[in-house]
Amino acid sequence: MYPSAKSYYPAPELQSNIPEALQNAFVSTIDAYNSRNYAATAVCARRTLEGIFKYLVSEDQRNAPLARLIERVTEDMDLAAPLTSLSHAIRDGGNLGAHFDMEKEPDQVLAKHMVELLDYLISYLYVLPNEIQNLEESLGRNA
Repeated sequence: MYPSAKSYYPAPELQSNIPEALQNAFVSTIDAYNSRNYAATAVCARRTLEGIFKYLVSEDQRNAPLARLIERVTEDMDLAAPLTSLSHAIRDGGNLGAHFDMEKEPDQVLAKHMVELLDYLISYLYVLPNEIQNLEESLGRNA
């Protein structure tokens, strides 16, 4: 049903601490990529990124634009500069897919980069802290 393995991105096993709505958004991004709908991939990637950052701010701040959400999170969390750049790059790629431009169109390369980077970002923000906590608990430390 999917295109050849060369352009197929497997859905990762997502941990239970990742909100279900965020998991669904990420799987939709991967599904769009695997169906070779790269403009939809870009839009879904931006939507997933927005979900990532909405879950990282308090509920009363969740209606802010994505650029502001990223700023708010980086004010409260010590995100390394590459992660901030990564987040803005995915946002810009999503804008490319969301807005019609006669000269620029998301392609497979851009879409795959966006999917991979979202996977890395989710792993960094959700999986890694959980794994560190599990290790600390195994070592008998209180996290």
